[in-house]
Amino acid sequence: MSDISLHLKNAAGWGRRIERAWIAALVIFLGLVVFAPEQASTSFNFVAESLTGMAAFLAAAIVIAAYARASGADNLIARAFEGRLSTMILVAAIFGGLSPFCSCGVIPLIAALLAMGVPVPAVMAFWLASPLMDPTMFFLTMGTLGLDFAVAKTVAALVIGMMAGFATSALMARGAFVMPLREDVS
Repeated sequence: MSDISLHLKNAAGWGRRIERAWIAALVIFLGLVVFAPEQASTSFNFVAESLTGMAAFLAAAIVIAAYARASGADNLIARAFEGRLSTMILVAAIFGGLSPFCSCGVIPLIAALLAMGVPVPAVMAFWLASPLMDPTMFFLTMGTLGLDFAVAKTVAALVIGMMAGFATSALMARGAFVMPLREDVS
């Protein structure tokens, strides 16, 4: 079985795919149920609470990506990422640091940006800066650890995003990341 996913046919005849990651998660959870039932309950509650907590961000990311695609705004966004790659990486890291998306919530946006043709180094800069710092995290950090630490964390997030963008650019110059999206993602 060389394909990444397993294909099943539902009653209507439409093809459905079950990703191997979902199957692995189910097998692991069933293993917990059998060998450590108390941990299975704890793990299930943790996952349910986490998904509930980030559902709004995931939904927002999916809606934004879908709207951009359906309205044609994806072309406008892609045009915003034209020009010098170094400028694109810098701007993407800044927007990433200002966006309110967590590491999971940013994934649909990343796929949409790549599908729009935004260069991979700029996407990588956005992708890594986004979960490290956002406006809410800035104020929480400032309230807990002080303004100096919040500013330092913001600068670090931007620098990490930019470093990732430039490192990705260097890797791409050597032939890496030629096909950043799976074939079935468009």
